[in-house]
Amino acid sequence: MNDKSQPGTEKMPESPLSDPSDQFHFEDSIFEYIVQKVPVSLYIMSQTNFIYVNDCLCEMLDYPEEDFLSGKLGLTDIIHPEDLPKVRKRFFHLSKGTTQKARYRVRVIKRDGSFLHAEINSTTSSLDGEQVFLGSVSDITEEVLARDRLKDSEERFNSLFYENPDAIFSFDLEGNFIDVNPGSIKLSGYSHQELMEMAFMPMIIPEHLDKALYYFSESLKGNTNRYEIDLYGKNGELINLEVTNFPMQQAGQITGVYGIGKDVTSRNEHKKLLEEMAFFDHLTKLPNRKLFEDRLEQAMKLSYESNTAPAVLFLNMDRFKYINDLLGYEHGDLFLKQTSQRMVECVAESATVGRFAGDEFAVLLSDTTTESAIECAKRLNSTLAEPIEVMGQQLSLTASIGIACADDSNGNLIKQAEAAMLYTKKHSKNSFSLFSHELNKEIADKLTIERELKSAIRNDEFLIHYQPIMDLAAGKISAMEALIRWNHPELGMVPPDRFIPVSEESGQIIAIGKWVLYTACSQTKQWQQQGYAPFRICVNISTIQLQHPNFVQLVKGILEETGLEAKWLELEVTESILLEDTETLKESLLSLKALGISMSIDDFGTGFTSLNYLRQFSFDRVKIDRSFVQDINQDLSGKAITSTIIALAHKLGMEVVAEGIEDSVQLSYLVNELCNEGQGYYFCRPKSADQHDLLIMDK
Repeated sequence: MNDKSQPGTEKMPESPLSDPSDQFHFEDSIFEYIVQKVPVSLYIMSQTNFIYVNDCLCEMLDYPEEDFLSGKLGLTDIIHPEDLPKVRKRFFHLSKGTTQKARYRVRVIKRDGSFLHAEINSTTSSLDGEQVFLGSVSDITEEVLARDRLKDSEERFNSLFYENPDAIFSFDLEGNFIDVNPGSIKLSGYSHQELMEMAFMPMIIPEHLDKALYYFSESLKGNTNRYEIDLYGKNGELINLEVTNFPMQQAGQITGVYGIGKDVTSRNEHKKLLEEMAFFDHLTKLPNRKLFEDRLEQAMKLSYESNTAPAVLFLNMDRFKYINDLLGYEHGDLFLKQTSQRMVECVAESATVGRFAGDEFAVLLSDTTTESAIECAKRLNSTLAEPIEVMGQQLSLTASIGIACADDSNGNLIKQAEAAMLYTKKHSKNSFSLFSHELNKEIADKLTIERELKSAIRNDEFLIHYQPIMDLAAGKISAMEALIRWNHPELGMVPPDRFIPVSEESGQIIAIGKWVLYTACSQTKQWQQQGYAPFRICVNISTIQLQHPNFVQLVKGILEETGLEAKWLELEVTESILLEDTETLKESLLSLKALGISMSIDDFGTGFTSLNYLRQFSFDRVKIDRSFVQDINQDLSGKAITSTIIALAHKLGMEVVAEGIEDSVQLSYLVNELCNEGQGYYFCRPKSADQHDLLIMDK
């Protein structure tokens, strides 16, 4: 702008606005100097054009004075478009004299395009007979932003406080409620007025009151803490609450306590349910194997420190399976629940009774002697043998028990007790057996078999012997039964009844069974390609194989790979297999039949097969167990049973195969009774494929 004189060198003239006739000039005056240097933005406008602006306004908006005075800048250039109506309205009222002064806030646009918040104070006057508008402009951006931040903060606080589903509350120094949000009202069931007239202490259950008071006092000391307590709602319902407390401060002084409470009742119930699922049996509510093993581990640690002697009793109910089969699983479950309750009542309060699976239970005696453990087993045998009424029926089962006591060997008591139980079940049900080193040797032998089986297929240690099955009427071979043998390099020839059960328990029967099936089918196809009259190949399969989800597809794949037609393959299942899982096995058996494979029941008459099973599965053949065939010579009951089985099978449309034929007397009787086929030493012993002379056998 113009050069300014130093203050105090000239006499200050009268205000140019005091007399409209005076010329409007400020140059070289003290007044001009003051107006320019005062830290307030000033302006004078005639209509919509600026006729004066001071330096402060120019600096505020970053425009030169010339842009204002030349008319280059107008209201539309420096006032935010949304605020222009407000400015024009104020100008209108000032010009009409309806108001003498105007004070309002607008957004003003700076040269760089940014804007600031400004407060304008304006009035009117006259200059050279013309109405002018003059006023001041104050930058209030920081004030507005601070106000907005405060407003946002209040809104966020109100949102967090009033809209929060959790309970939020504050207490004074005595623990009385100062304020509560709707979440607190909903959680407690009390109204706002009721809460404002009470303290938190009466709501806390007595057992947790000391904890609540302790953390309240800690918050008054300036500490933040989180904890769980239980309290009663207005309706008396117990609520699990997770509380966070922190001090409430004003002017640097703690004046009370803030609190946030989260209802964790459902979460805790879910957590408890998960714990029960993880550590307790869902049916009997007894500890499961995992929890039982943990308690046994603790008992063993304690025994090292206090010279106590833990013992484990392993129990298995004798013939429990028949309750499920004959009466259904509902009866079986109720029986197990009552049995478990009897066991708990029969043992000491310090003992742990657990259910492992099905009808398998275990008892942990943390501190006992061998004699006391035996006495406990006797009581259990006696108590469990008493009849139990289930849904109006009297049911009575016994238990086989194994006992293992801690000694210097510190072996796995559960496995030892289970081994003793298996010995009891095999030799004397409704009794008990004490684990011994002899039994330990048996377990070691079992483990050796299991270990060596893993490499038997890879090392080519298995072989198959074949035993002919003869058509008794024609006197010719009609089938071959494939019988697996294991020739171990160190153990020698291991009999099937020694390694097959172990392979089933360890799951290795799947791989072994696949090898047997493939080898037998491949050999049979080879005999056919050599020109021998075709005959069936009979292969035994176990429950484990039949229940495997891919077994049917496995059989189909082997037939395709070896090229053997399905009609030449016969799968043999033992009679007891049908009691395992009727629906699952039925589906697998019917799928195998659909492939064209024939099915037979092995060892018929020794188990508990009902006629209903024979009807459901449509077996092609039944094989009479050798024990009945042996009785033919002595004219015992087996002779009549044999005749009955043959007649029954024929009535049901099945053929009959007699096992274990050893002499002509047995053969003659079976032929007269119209038995279809037979096998045994009378015809041929099992031997390898290359030792059979099929030409002689087929004459």
